[in-house]
Amino acid sequence: MTYEGRVTELDYHPCRYGSSRTIFRGPAVRLDTPYTVVVGSSEIYGRYVADPLTDRLAERTGRQVVNLGVQNAGIDAFYQDDDIMQVIEGAETVVLQAMGAANMSNRFYTVHRRRNDRFLKRSVAMDNLYPDVDFSEFSFTRHMLLRLRELSAEKFEVVRQELATAWIARMRSLIERVPGRRILLSIEDRRDQGLGVEPHFVTPDMLHTLSETLDGIVRCDVTQDFLEIDTTEMVYPELEEDVARQCLPPAAHARIAEAVAEVMRNPRGLAL
Repeated sequence: MTYEGRVTELDYHPCRYGSSRTIFRGPAVRLDTPYTVVVGSSEIYGRYVADPLTDRLAERTGRQVVNLGVQNAGIDAFYQDDDIMQVIEGAETVVLQAMGAANMSNRFYTVHRRRNDRFLKRSVAMDNLYPDVDFSEFSFTRHMLLRLRELSAEKFEVVRQELATAWIARMRSLIERVPGRRILLSIEDRRDQGLGVEPHFVTPDMLHTLSETLDGIVRCDVTQDFLEIDTTEMVYPELEEDVARQCLPPAAHARIAEAVAEVMRNPRGLAL
């Protein structure tokens, strides 16, 4: 679609791998030759960006790169999908985004298996912690967590600690299933929009806890990219400009791709 001569829609070439029901951004990559895979959430998918960081990484490394980015995904979107785990396990190099800890099942609540930002049900432990809360009003994890934080900082700290513990355990289990090179990518935004800095509830100490199982860690601060966002290089319908401003801009995609490529060129590296 065009609007006054400007392209306003991208063809994301939607594709699936194996019998997985999750739809990814394509074009699909052949898996019978060596490839790199980038696993993550909205930032990896690259909505409104013509050349997301996966495409830029392919240009910089000369390798096929599979984009396994899912909008609002948590770890569960991949860890519980055997077909996608086969794609991850077959890669020469896996770049795994440090996705926030909010969108994953834990001992307090359960999220949708594929749409991890969807809240499904709370546990008895959550009822005991917040006995006066009507959880039927929540459809999304963000809405629920914002409300719980507002009600009691002390009780919310118990939830936060559980999320951190579950995140480390789930990430460690996922990483241990990867036979190839393993690089952890943390895309960090220091703006607090209600639930603290992003990735939500994931601290540098938590990243360090996993360092011995990794071949490299890439930490990219994109705060300034959002504060100075330029949407002129993004492709979106006119009425979706506000949504586009919440998406990782092209300049950040380019910088992250270069940082990841630099670590991939080193036997073991750390990029900040």
